[in-house]
This record gives sequence, structure tokens and C-alpha cells, in this order.
Amino acid sequence: MMTQHNQNTRAAAYPSPTPQGTPQMAPAAAPAPAHPGIAPQAVPSPAPQMPRAPMPAPAPQQGYAPQPQHQPQHQPQMAPPAHRPHAPAPQMAPQMPPQMPPQMSPTGHMPTAMPAPVAAPPAMAVTEDIAREGGEKALPSISIHAFCDRPDTAGAINQTQNDWRMKRTNLKIYMGGLPAAIDFYHKESTPGTIMIETGMRGPELFAQLEQLASVCDAGTKVVVIGAANDIRLYRQLMDQGVSDYLVPPLSPMTIIHALGDIYADPEQPFVGRVAAFFGAKGGVGSSTLAHNIAWCLSERIGKETALVDLDASWGTTGLDFAYDNSQGLEEALAEPDRLDETLLDRIMIRHTPKLSILPAAGSLGSNPVMTPDAYEAVVDAVRSVSPLTILDMPHYWSDWTTRVLTGCDDIVISATPDLASLRNTKNLIDFLRAKRPNDPDPILILNCVGMVKTGEISVKDFGATVGLDPAVTLGFDPMSFTEAMNDGKMLTDIKSASAHVSGCEYVASRLATGRFPVMSNSKSSGPLGFLSAGKGSKDKASKASGGSILSKLTKKK
Repeated sequence: MMTQHNQNTRAAAYPSPTPQGTPQMAPAAAPAPAHPGIAPQAVPSPAPQMPRAPMPAPAPQQGYAPQPQHQPQHQPQMAPPAHRPHAPAPQMAPQMPPQMPPQMSPTGHMPTAMPAPVAAPPAMAVTEDIAREGGEKALPSISIHAFCDRPDTAGAINQTQNDWRMKRTNLKIYMGGLPAAIDFYHKESTPGTIMIETGMRGPELFAQLEQLASVCDAGTKVVVIGAANDIRLYRQLMDQGVSDYLVPPLSPMTIIHALGDIYADPEQPFVGRVAAFFGAKGGVGSSTLAHNIAWCLSERIGKETALVDLDASWGTTGLDFAYDNSQGLEEALAEPDRLDETLLDRIMIRHTPKLSILPAAGSLGSNPVMTPDAYEAVVDAVRSVSPLTILDMPHYWSDWTTRVLTGCDDIVISATPDLASLRNTKNLIDFLRAKRPNDPDPILILNCVGMVKTGEISVKDFGATVGLDPAVTLGFDPMSFTEAMNDGKMLTDIKSASAHVSGCEYVASRLATGRFPVMSNSKSSGPLGFLSAGKGSKDKASKASGGSILSKLTKKK
């Protein structure tokens, strides 16, 4: 039985249209021009799900012709072992807007009402038990039409529009299935991709697909959503030039990954993972942690890693690694269209055989580039040559920082146990959960725990208020960090910093494998603490804060 869509078969060219009726459009990002009376509907955010990492795929082929058949391939993913992309474990069904347009029958007549969407079982809890390979990028600028038979399928496809990977796509959803698509394209030109849901099988299905082929433009990709989990049918569809075959129940990520595999760039099939480090406020140690975790990834774990300093004005990568100021980032941002492996090899510093660095000048000689496309191009270029990229993000909020953060595979938030960090961390987590509904929560590191003996927010209260338990707590150890920073050393070179090195290795293992390692001294729940001797927090809630802002924040859930 087929349980996963084909990773290598890319095809589907259908010839040109000659025209007839128009199907009724389901809720989408915007109404189709041909149906001005249908208003776009609001779509609630889908339940968080763990994405799987797309693997390199060959180029889509042009021209309507039978395509070579390949067996589906399984890939590692950061999700429960039982979860399968095309036959996923029960997930929260996408909630359709309260008012759905009428469904069109195959003959082109529209009934007065459409059945209400069916709610699926609750979503499976997010886990981090599976190692992953490769990262994810946004889909290219493509137009997608979906013709659905069932409202729950339309709902799943509709929910994909909330995902950052679909930000460049133009998606429109219609009801009526395969017959409605054939009628529609008699008068309309076809988009880049058509998704068809049908319960038909055998000669009837292939006769309908031949009719669709006769009205489609050359180069159109076709994804069939069927009811039969049948490998023979799958192979027959691949031979007919269909790009992919999916089987319900569908989750938004199943659909997005299927589209991503179809449009994988054959010239740059490799996509490395990206982890962004962002401080809840200035001075929480985000850059220092990013640099030391990148070092642990490359030198302790042996993972080929790239460290990119995105703070053009105040970046400290050059200082921490004992380099003179370099123009690496500035040169990359100045000509993002020229970025390729040759240019990157010239402007990046090969610090060790496993660690490459793209430093920032840390100069105020010129205003920093603030164009989101330029930063996105730099990140995409580096991840195309590095299995794992660590981004040292500056602490300011702008269009380019939000775009880069939203499109990363992992996000690490560094904070300290004080009121400003608590407020900012909560805002960051809320923002990221809204913008990344299908991605894992950020990794929270609570740094400088035990800096003060009284008045410090407890680890328990901090996690409860922001809605996310810290993955790691690090004790306050100014001597070790000051020595490392002033001498251009890593914490691994400082004997007194062994506890913090263990904490960095703990997070590095999570970024490299997709799961936290099992620690012999860890408890069944709660954050893992790496506290320096004599500097650890007693984790007592602050009583000095009274009942003001802090008490109000801690009561909010």
C-alpha cells in the first residue's frame, strides 16, 4: 500500500485549453475574478504540527507524456514514528469558514447548500523524537487551483494559506472535483498546478483525466487526491504524467510538502537547516550562545556548520573568534543576486574544517541594508551549501528580521529571569505561534539564572507566564564569560565554564538531530539546568515584586 507520496517522480504536462462551465469557488485567499459575488473567508490557524524535511528532488519535466515510475521513499522527520505524510495520524481538521459556497455538481448545476465540514480527531502532540535531514524553504511564486469533492479536503487545503511556506503562492479552491475542473478549463487557462480530488477509479478515472489533459496548458502539474491507498493505481497515475497522488486524511503539511517536492530546484536540490538565535532583549547572551553552540555543533558533534552574523552594525562574531573586522556580510548584502558557492567561499572564513563563518564588520561607517529580499537571499545561499546554518540575529524588529525568523527551521530564544525579558519572550512566542502554526515551538534558554539572591523571577513562573517551559537554564557565571569574550576564546577553552559547555552541547544536539539527548541527571519534566557551582538559582518566586506588573503577567495564561 502506498503511504507516502513519490519524492522523485516529477512530471505532468498537460496540453492546451479549449473551453465551458465554471465551478463554484470554495474559501480561498481571494475570490476568483470570474466570481465577484463570493467574498474571501477568514481562516482560523491550524493546529501546530511537526513538518518533515523535504529531500532533494529532480526537475519537473515538460510535455504530456508517460513518466518513469518510482517507488515512494521514506525520509526522517521530526515527528512521532507512526506519523506518515500521506496517511497521517489523526489531526485536528481544518475549520472551514461558517459560510461555504454551494457545491457544483458534475453537470455544472449548483445545489442550494453544501454539507458542513467534518471535524477530525484532535491533532497529535508535537514531539521531537525523530532525527531530520534537510531544511525547508518557501514555495516559489506559483498559481494553484484545487477542485475538491469533500469540504474537509477543501478545509485542509484552505489552511495551507496560513503557512509561511505558501506566502508566494496564489491559491484558489473550488468544489466539484474532476468534472468541474474539466468544465472550468474549457474557458479558462490553467495555472501552474491543479489539485484534483476524485473518488473514481479504473477506466472512468483515466477517461476523465484524458479529458482534463485535452484542456490543460503544457507544463501544468497535476496532483490527484484519491480515496484508494493503492500502489497499482499510484503507478498508473504516474505513468499518465500525474505529478503526485495523495490519500486522505490530509493535513496542511502533507499538502505543502507534496507541492514543495514537485517544485524542488533541480540546480540546488540540497536545502540545509537553519536555526536563528534571537535575544528577548539586549544583553541576554544570545550572540555568545549562538557562537558557542555553533562551535559545539562543529567541533564536539562533528556537524558541518555555518555561522552567519546578521548584525551589520554591532556584530561580535569577529571578536569572539579573534578575527579582524571583515566585510563578509556587507559584501553579501550588497549583491545578493550574485551569491553562489564561489562567492561564498571567498567571503566566508573557514575557521575549522567543520565551521565556516560569515562575519559582520561591526562598523557604523554606512547604514545597514534593511531589504528583506537581500537577507533572505543570503540565508538561502548559505543554506544551499551548509547542512546546518546558525543565524546570530540582532535585537531589533523590522520586516527583514521577522521574515528571516518566520522562515527558519528552528528558533532559539535567549532570555534572563527579569520582567522585561518575560514580557518580550511572551510576545515573541505568541507571534511565532501565530505565524508558524505548523512548526515546532521555539527553544527557550533561560540564561543568567541566580544573578540576584532575591527578586528574581523563578524558572517555574517564567515558563508558566510565557506559555513555554525553558529547555535549558544556565547559571550566572560572569567570570567565565568575561574571560572567554575578552580573550577571543570559546567556553570550551575555559575550565570553569564546564557546566555552560554542557548546556551548549545539549542544545546543539537538539539542533543537529531534532531531539534533546537523554541526560542521566534530568527529571521527567521541566527545564534542564546547567548551573555553575555556587551560582545556581534556588528557584524561589520573587516576593519583592508585590502585586504589580509581574503578578499581572504571571496570572495570564
